[in-house]
Amino acid sequence: MRFAEILMQDAARRGIRHVFGIPGSGFPMDAMEAGRKAGIELVHVAHESTAAIAAAYYGASKGTAGLAIGVKGVGAANMLGGAANAHFERMPVVCVFEAGPSDSDVALVQVADHRHMFEPVTKFYASLQRETASRSLSEAIAAATHDRPGVSVLDVPSDFDDGDCGDLPLLPKQREPQAPEVDMLARARELIEKSHHPVVITGADIVREGAEHALRQFVDATGAAVMVTMEARGVFPESDPRWAGVLVGSYVDRSVEGELGTRADLFILAGVDSLMTHAPWPYETPTIELVQHADYRTMSPNPGVRVDGSLTDSLSDLAYSEGGGFPLEEIDEIKDDILRYFTRPKAATFTVQDVVSSVHAALPSDGIVVSETGAFVRMLEHLWPFDEPGHYLGTSGGRTMGLMIPAAIGTKLANPDANVVGIGADGSMLMRFGELELFARLNIAMPLVIVNDRALGTMKSRQKSRGMQEYGLDIAAVDFAAVARACGLNGVVAETPEQFSEAIEAALVSDRTTLIDARIDPQPYWDSFALSIGAIPDGWTPE
Repeated sequence: MRFAEILMQDAARRGIRHVFGIPGSGFPMDAMEAGRKAGIELVHVAHESTAAIAAAYYGASKGTAGLAIGVKGVGAANMLGGAANAHFERMPVVCVFEAGPSDSDVALVQVADHRHMFEPVTKFYASLQRETASRSLSEAIAAATHDRPGVSVLDVPSDFDDGDCGDLPLLPKQREPQAPEVDMLARARELIEKSHHPVVITGADIVREGAEHALRQFVDATGAAVMVTMEARGVFPESDPRWAGVLVGSYVDRSVEGELGTRADLFILAGVDSLMTHAPWPYETPTIELVQHADYRTMSPNPGVRVDGSLTDSLSDLAYSEGGGFPLEEIDEIKDDILRYFTRPKAATFTVQDVVSSVHAALPSDGIVVSETGAFVRMLEHLWPFDEPGHYLGTSGGRTMGLMIPAAIGTKLANPDANVVGIGADGSMLMRFGELELFARLNIAMPLVIVNDRALGTMKSRQKSRGMQEYGLDIAAVDFAAVARACGLNGVVAETPEQFSEAIEAALVSDRTTLIDARIDPQPYWDSFALSIGAIPDGWTPE
């Protein structure tokens, strides 16, 4: 088979029915035709960065690597931004590009060094050769999907001999974690026995191994307080009284991690990715790290005990306690103290708290929330608990603007029968206007909530917190609902909680995508972000 046929038939075998990109006249056109024959639709996008993100979220929903296709040089450079997003969000995608000749020093139109361009954000790169093309595809898929997911890049040189490239590649097998070392478990057990205020921080490696049940048994046995990393929402049931909050890794006063850190006498980090923190680990408190694979870095620079191997086995072995655990009343006290800073401003007409509460009330419990960065993101992390993984797809290691629209496209195409809602912001929406046409073309039906404060609100709040003069961060008044209607979608403006509640309920049952332009009160929104990250003005008290 030709490589284009191998690529698309393999994708079909893995359950992929949509690939994303902007075609060119060379290999991408061959792949497009091979996809048509294999029953796969090429979704051409407005910008290549959308292709990488949409493909990554599509692949994650399908339990495999998504597929994005682009042209050489500038096309690849455009897709690089989306690949970086996928890298930071730990999402699986294989990006395939046409490329310049495999061995040439001549400067040619659109020819660039893709290997070095993508190197910082990729797990695997190969420039294809006919004899090894099928194997390279298998290795690319394995790298993108195995362990912590990420990005693989395959170049198809313009002088590639696309003759008989062999058969479909073998489906890659996930590597199994080793058995944990007995002596390391014994040392961890000694620390747990002495602890009376243990804190568990857990990450998405728990889900990748399927160790959720072992985690819950461990927490029940030790009586620990629990935080989850940004990528691990729902790994531990957030309605459980031992759940304390989401760790973002700021470690400041008036944050969950900051307050727990002053009381903890032991940290147990289970399946935690060091990418999921804003600042280096600050604590001298004794620390145990349970790490799935020996080549993974720890979050704490010098854990007292590091146990490499199966998280399920480690947690099961350590699931007991001689101490009393972290008192529930102290966990409640910390949560209540922190939640004061997320209280709805009473004097405001329409707030982001109204948006969160209305969507939470309207979305069925099995629904999926897709989000991105913005001053509202901390509200989602504190005011909306999730009890199962996979129902909140918010930005984590990237804290990425412009993520929601392409992530929602990929997620909804992979889950056509699921209730999916996207929550984003005006600055990010301006990055993705061209992709609204996709929702109409692909007959996607879902609500898109755009929090509209007419500014880059996060930065505006930080500007004020640092004592700087307001400058350069306002956005012109944009009628996002009108733009949506121009693209063939429903477009609704909401300026009160009542209007928004009515709009989200109607959007969830509509047969087409509805963009809700949520025009919240700007100043309370900007002020609330400062409170949400611990930047509390002197003399501040709840209303």
